[in-house]
Order: sequence, then structure tokens, then C-alpha cells
Amino acid sequence: MTLPRRRFLLGGAAGLAGSLLLAACSRGQRGPRPLIGLLQMVDAQPPNLTRLGFEQALVAAGFREGDTVSYLRRDAAGLPANTTVVMQQFLREAVDLVLAVGTPPLQAAMQVMPATTPVVFCYCSNPWGAGAGTPPGGVGQHRPNVVGTVGTNPVGKELDLAREIEPELKRVGLIFNPAEANSSYEAALMRQEAARRTITVVEQPVANAGEVPQAAKRLVEQQVEAFVKIGDYATIEAFAAICKVGLEHRLPVYSVDPPDLQLPGCLAVIGWNYRDDGLAAGKLAVRVLNGESPAQMAFQPLTSTDLLVSLATAKAIGVTVPEDLLLRADRVVR
Repeated sequence: MTLPRRRFLLGGAAGLAGSLLLAACSRGQRGPRPLIGLLQMVDAQPPNLTRLGFEQALVAAGFREGDTVSYLRRDAAGLPANTTVVMQQFLREAVDLVLAVGTPPLQAAMQVMPATTPVVFCYCSNPWGAGAGTPPGGVGQHRPNVVGTVGTNPVGKELDLAREIEPELKRVGLIFNPAEANSSYEAALMRQEAARRTITVVEQPVANAGEVPQAAKRLVEQQVEAFVKIGDYATIEAFAAICKVGLEHRLPVYSVDPPDLQLPGCLAVIGWNYRDDGLAAGKLAVRVLNGESPAQMAFQPLTSTDLLVSLATAKAIGVTVPEDLLLRADRVVR
């Protein structure tokens, strides 16, 4: 099934060890099986689940690690500069395909890897801003060696969820790092969606996860009525701190990352299933590994969301969740 190395050519195409190193085989050990370099920004549940979904899709197609495929797994420890270092390592190792989990890894892959190396991306809300192509990313609308899934978070649905639980909601707090391409893009979408619903977004910019707890406390001082979340690495790493402040001040906390529901203080989530995101990206990679050119594929938008509610948090903060919402939920924590 597996094609010999370097047969993944594209039609018409012209020093960090990493904290997540699980497999690395030399060329001599690898033989004809392809080597895939997998890079994610941080070691956190959402990107981890996405990567695992990708690997599961390859297993389902017959690409078994150590037998018919090899992996170099890395994360950038939350530092954008590390993404370039890792991609340079992938270049030296002559990987046959790159999986970019997130926008910073995608940007680094496009900057470092040659046009003859396929790049598959996932866990990415704004590939257009990263320079991967133009919407909607159909055939001829993106870089010939780049293809992937588009997962712009459903921030409008997040606001609708918050308004359904609190019909009089007027003022929400948002913490994010404006230096991140995904974050600034989704923050702009949040503002637009909030304006349509006559909701005010009170923002607190942060530069890293360490600034999140204090930012949450400042939002409380500015009398927000709930916290909302967008795709942002700082708040992914420190979302528990936001939930803690929410619990302390009896404020609802809403998220777009399903794994967040396990955190005390997170009231409800509406967002993509990250395993499904990875599975979709994995299916694209399988097509490439079987000889198809990314240039002849279209970007694939995610379409199905999961709705999750925590009645335990609702009780703790004194909020009543409508019964019809509970009936629609994919999961309810009691």
C-alpha cells in the first residue's frame, strides 16, 4: 500500500528536541515507508485529540506506525519561534509529509518546507490569514502542496448558547492574545456576532498564559456577566484559571473546546469535535500518501458541532439551564 519515499510529488509544484517526542526513526531504519512530521503548538487536549484523530485515520487506511509509516512528533512548547526550528528539523530529516496542527505550525511549514513536500493542516480557523490560499480553498485556490481542514470556531453559536441560558445577557468578557493570527481573526468575528445580538464584548489582551488569571479578575471588575472563549493558545493553556474566577464570582463560563467541560466552572460548550477534525485531515493525508496531489484537493470546512452542558457548574453558580437545551445536548454532566 505504501508508496516508496519521494513519490509524493505535486502536480505543477515548483535545535528544538520538542516536548512531545514519541517516535523518531532514521532513514536507514525506515526503509521505503513514509516519514510524517507532526507539529502542534502546545501539548494540550484540543490539539492532542486532533492529532490522535489524524493517526487513527491513517491506521484505518492501513498505515501502521513502525510497519507502513513512521512519525516524528513534536510540539512547539507554545513558542512561535520553535515552530520554525522544528520545521527545519523536518527538512533535514527529509519528511515525506507534514501535519501542521494549528496556524503557527502551518505558517512555519509554508516558510520552511519545499513545494515538493505535502503539508496537511488541521485545528486551524484562518488558513487564509496564514497565506495558505483564498476562500473557500477550492482546487486552484490554494498553494499546490497545502491542503487541510478549516475549523473557524462557531462563536456566533457560542453567544446564542449563552443568551439561551441567560436571555438578558448584555456584556461578556473575552481574553485572548492579539498577536496570534487565529485569535485576532476570531476576536473580530466575535465582535461582529456580538454586535448583531446587541451584546458588548469587553476585551482583555494577554501575551501569554501567565497573564490570564489577572485578566479574568480585571474583567470581573468591569462587570462582565459571562466569560466567552475563542481559539487562542494562551487561554487554551490557562482556561482553568478563567473557570476558577467564574466559580468564585458565580459567572457563567462558555467555551468552544469540548474538553473544557471537565473543568469545574465551565458551564457549557459548543464546538468542533477535535477527533473528527483530525480524522478528516488524516483522510486527506491518506489520499496524498496514495499518490494524489494536494493541488487537486479542496480545503474541507468542519460542519458538525458538539453541545455540552455541566449541570454541576450550573448548580454551583446558581444558573438554571433550559430543559429543551438539555434535551438537545450531546452530553450533560450532572
